[in-house]
Amino acid sequence: MFETPVIAKPTLPLRRGAAVRAAWKPLLLNLLLPGAGYWVIGQKLRARILFCVWCLFLAMGFLQMQFGMVNGVRGGVYTPKLDPFEWLPTLGAMATAGIGPAYALFAAFFGGAGSEPIRNLTQEYGATYVMIAGLLNWLCCFDIFDRTTGRWMWRLPKDEFAKIRDAAAENRDGDR
Repeated sequence: MFETPVIAKPTLPLRRGAAVRAAWKPLLLNLLLPGAGYWVIGQKLRARILFCVWCLFLAMGFLQMQFGMVNGVRGGVYTPKLDPFEWLPTLGAMATAGIGPAYALFAAFFGGAGSEPIRNLTQEYGATYVMIAGLLNWLCCFDIFDRTTGRWMWRLPKDEFAKIRDAAAENRDGDR
Protein backbone atom coordinates (compact mmCIF):
# COMPACT_ATOMS: atom_id res chain seq x y z
CA MET A 1 0.00 0.00 0.00
CA PHE A 2 2.77 2.45 0.92
CA GLU A 3 5.58 2.60 -1.57
CA THR A 4 8.98 4.17 -1.29
CA PRO A 5 8.80 7.57 -2.99
CA VAL A 6 10.90 7.71 -6.12
CA ILE A 7 12.52 11.03 -6.87
CA ALA A 8 14.64 12.02 -9.80
CA LYS A 9 17.72 13.01 -7.82
CA PRO A 10 18.24 13.99 -4.20
CA THR A 11 18.63 17.75 -4.30
CA LEU A 12 19.64 20.12 -1.58
CA PRO A 13 16.74 21.69 0.34
CA LEU A 14 15.65 25.24 -0.30
CA ARG A 15 17.07 27.86 2.05
CA ARG A 16 16.06 31.30 3.35
CA GLY A 17 14.00 33.36 0.89
CA ALA A 18 13.47 30.52 -1.57
CA ALA A 19 12.10 28.33 1.23
CA VAL A 20 9.69 31.02 2.39
CA ARG A 21 8.49 31.72 -1.16
CA ALA A 22 7.87 28.00 -1.76
CA ALA A 23 6.10 27.29 1.55
CA TRP A 24 4.03 30.32 2.55
CA LYS A 25 0.88 29.50 0.55
CA PRO A 26 0.49 25.88 1.70
CA LEU A 27 1.24 26.93 5.29
CA LEU A 28 -1.34 29.72 5.25
CA LEU A 29 -3.95 27.46 3.69
CA ASN A 30 -3.26 24.76 6.28
CA LEU A 31 -3.67 27.25 9.11
CA LEU A 32 -6.96 28.47 7.65
CA LEU A 33 -8.32 24.99 7.00
CA PRO A 34 -6.32 22.01 8.26
CA GLY A 35 -5.54 19.66 5.39
CA ALA A 36 -5.67 22.34 2.69
CA GLY A 37 -1.89 22.75 2.71
CA TYR A 38 -1.37 19.05 2.08
CA TRP A 39 -4.02 19.16 -0.64
CA VAL A 40 -2.17 21.97 -2.46
CA ILE A 41 1.17 20.15 -2.41
CA GLY A 42 -0.47 16.99 -3.78
CA GLN A 43 -0.68 14.89 -0.60
CA LYS A 44 -4.42 14.26 -0.88
CA LEU A 45 -4.59 11.26 1.48
CA ARG A 46 -2.77 13.16 4.23
CA ALA A 47 -5.10 16.10 3.65
CA ARG A 48 -8.21 13.96 4.07
CA ILE A 49 -6.88 12.22 7.18
CA LEU A 50 -5.83 15.49 8.85
CA PHE A 51 -9.17 17.14 8.07
CA CYS A 52 -11.19 14.17 9.37
CA VAL A 53 -9.15 13.91 12.58
CA TRP A 54 -9.40 17.68 13.08
CA CYS A 55 -13.20 17.61 12.64
CA LEU A 56 -13.53 14.62 14.97
CA PHE A 57 -11.46 16.24 17.74
CA LEU A 58 -13.33 19.55 17.46
CA ALA A 59 -16.70 17.77 17.56
CA MET A 60 -15.71 15.73 20.61
CA GLY A 61 -14.33 18.83 22.33
CA PHE A 62 -17.48 20.81 21.56
CA LEU A 63 -19.79 18.10 22.85
CA GLN A 64 -17.84 17.56 26.04
CA MET A 65 -17.55 21.25 26.85
CA GLN A 66 -21.18 21.99 26.00
CA PHE A 67 -22.89 19.01 27.62
CA GLY A 68 -20.55 18.66 30.58
CA MET A 69 -22.07 21.71 32.26
CA VAL A 70 -21.87 22.10 36.01
CA ASN A 71 -24.43 24.48 37.53
CA GLY A 72 -24.93 26.13 34.14
CA VAL A 73 -21.22 26.87 33.58
CA ARG A 74 -19.81 25.49 30.36
CA GLY A 75 -16.28 24.29 29.95
CA GLY A 76 -13.89 26.55 28.16
CA VAL A 77 -10.96 26.62 25.81
CA TYR A 78 -7.72 28.17 26.89
CA THR A 79 -7.60 31.91 26.28
CA PRO A 80 -4.55 34.10 26.88
CA LYS A 81 -4.31 35.67 30.34
CA LEU A 82 -2.40 38.92 29.86
CA ASP A 83 -3.40 41.13 32.80
CA PRO A 84 -1.83 39.86 34.99
CA PHE A 85 0.21 37.64 32.71
CA GLU A 86 -0.13 33.92 33.33
CA TRP A 87 2.11 31.82 31.14
CA LEU A 88 0.37 28.43 31.35
CA PRO A 89 -3.09 29.48 30.06
CA THR A 90 -1.40 31.68 27.44
CA LEU A 91 0.71 28.76 26.26
CA GLY A 92 -2.43 26.61 26.11
CA ALA A 93 -4.14 29.34 24.07
CA MET A 94 -1.24 29.42 21.60
CA ALA A 95 -1.49 25.65 21.20
CA THR A 96 -5.26 25.82 20.76
CA ALA A 97 -4.94 28.66 18.22
CA GLY A 98 -3.56 26.07 15.80
CA ILE A 99 -7.13 25.06 14.96
CA GLY A 100 -7.29 28.19 12.80
CA PRO A 101 -10.29 30.49 12.48
CA ALA A 102 -12.37 27.98 14.42
CA TYR A 103 -10.46 29.16 17.50
CA ALA A 104 -12.32 32.47 17.34
CA LEU A 105 -15.63 30.60 17.39
CA PHE A 106 -14.57 28.34 20.26
CA ALA A 107 -13.13 31.30 22.22
CA ALA A 108 -16.32 33.31 21.72
CA PHE A 109 -18.55 30.43 22.74
CA PHE A 110 -16.42 28.76 25.41
CA GLY A 111 -13.93 31.44 26.43
CA GLY A 112 -13.92 34.38 28.78
CA ALA A 113 -14.55 34.85 32.48
CA GLY A 114 -17.84 32.91 32.46
CA SER A 115 -16.13 29.65 31.64
CA GLU A 116 -13.31 27.68 33.12
CA PRO A 117 -11.22 25.10 31.28
CA ILE A 118 -11.04 22.88 34.37
CA ARG A 119 -14.48 22.72 35.93
CA ASN A 120 -14.85 18.96 35.82
CA LEU A 121 -13.15 16.07 34.09
CA THR A 122 -15.50 15.99 31.09
CA GLN A 123 -14.92 19.65 30.32
CA GLU A 124 -11.18 19.29 30.77
CA TYR A 125 -11.17 16.49 28.21
CA GLY A 126 -13.11 18.74 25.83
CA ALA A 127 -10.57 21.56 26.15
CA THR A 128 -7.78 19.03 25.70
CA TYR A 129 -9.31 17.61 22.51
CA VAL A 130 -9.47 21.09 21.01
CA MET A 131 -5.89 21.84 22.09
CA ILE A 132 -4.62 18.56 20.62
CA ALA A 133 -6.32 19.40 17.31
CA GLY A 134 -4.42 22.71 17.35
CA LEU A 135 -1.10 21.08 18.20
CA LEU A 136 -1.62 18.50 15.46
CA ASN A 137 -2.16 21.26 12.94
CA TRP A 138 0.98 23.11 14.12
CA LEU A 139 3.00 19.90 13.66
CA CYS A 140 1.50 19.39 10.20
CA CYS A 141 2.58 22.94 9.31
CA PHE A 142 6.18 22.00 10.17
CA ASP A 143 5.82 18.88 8.02
CA ILE A 144 4.39 20.88 5.10
CA PHE A 145 7.30 23.30 5.35
CA ASP A 146 9.76 20.40 5.22
CA ARG A 147 7.98 18.81 2.28
CA THR A 148 7.70 21.99 0.19
CA THR A 149 11.32 22.95 0.77
CA GLY A 150 12.72 19.45 0.21
CA ARG A 151 13.97 19.03 3.78
CA TRP A 152 11.87 15.95 4.56
CA MET A 153 14.20 13.66 2.67
CA TRP A 154 17.32 14.89 4.46
CA ARG A 155 15.74 14.14 7.84
CA LEU A 156 15.25 10.46 7.04
CA PRO A 157 17.39 7.82 8.72
CA LYS A 158 20.49 6.97 6.69
CA ASP A 159 19.24 3.55 5.56
CA GLU A 160 15.93 4.95 4.25
CA PHE A 161 17.72 7.84 2.53
CA ALA A 162 20.11 5.35 0.87
CA LYS A 163 17.17 3.26 -0.35
CA ILE A 164 15.53 6.33 -1.96
CA ARG A 165 18.84 7.47 -3.46
CA ASP A 166 19.48 3.99 -4.91
CA ALA A 167 15.94 3.80 -6.34
CA ALA A 168 16.46 7.21 -7.97
CA ALA A 169 19.77 6.02 -9.46
CA GLU A 170 18.09 2.88 -10.85
CA ASN A 171 15.36 5.00 -12.45
CA ARG A 172 17.96 7.27 -14.04
CA ASP A 173 19.88 4.24 -15.37
CA GLY A 174 16.66 2.64 -16.64
CA ASP A 175 15.69 5.79 -18.56
CA ARG A 176 18.85 5.74 -20.64
